[in-house]
Amino acid sequence: MLTNSTNVELRERNLTPEVNSMRLANSAIRNSVFAAVLAVTSLSTSPAVSEEVYMIRGFLNVFSDGINQMTRQLRARGIRANAISNGAWKNIGQSIIARARKKKVSYPIVIVGHSLGGVEAPDFANMLGRAGVPVALVIGLDPGFHTPRPFGKGIKRVINYKIPSGKHYRGGKGFTGSISTIDVSRYGVDHVGIDKSRKVQSLVIGKIRAQVGK
Repeated sequence: MLTNSTNVELRERNLTPEVNSMRLANSAIRNSVFAAVLAVTSLSTSPAVSEEVYMIRGFLNVFSDGINQMTRQLRARGIRANAISNGAWKNIGQSIIARARKKKVSYPIVIVGHSLGGVEAPDFANMLGRAGVPVALVIGLDPGFHTPRPFGKGIKRVINYKIPSGKHYRGGKGFTGSISTIDVSRYGVDHVGIDKSRKVQSLVIGKIRAQVGK
């Protein structure tokens, strides 16, 4: 006498090719769905893009090729750095503030400026700070032309690499961060050449890398 299990086995052996194909197709679909779920899970747990570094050139972009050089070096190290013209920070700042409201800003934010770009760096940082967008680091490279405005709230750390006759950075109302002033005359640089000095570039890039962790 045939048992129930034997009957089932015989029926499975006698399945038509069409039924077997359907079973294989269903199995493939299940595997594809499982793979898709794993992919979505992997994407949702992957680390977010980090840091936004803004490098502000000097007046008319004429004497700030060192800003472009450092931007390329930072990008080569996987750091999201952008060289911008002086004056462009206002529109960029508005964009950052709008993205911050949607939680689409990549922190930390770092701002670097040479000459007139160094004068605009506090304005850029203060605009963000007033809107509640923290700025982790501001670096000036011999701010020129007129005296930079004082830093306000929301800026954590400021470094000013300058020649002896260069402009000073200072804190204002609401500023609780730190300001360091470093005389670069020992490296034999002047106002025009400070951003192109390999030694100064190494110092700046080192500070940025330490801040962003790359």
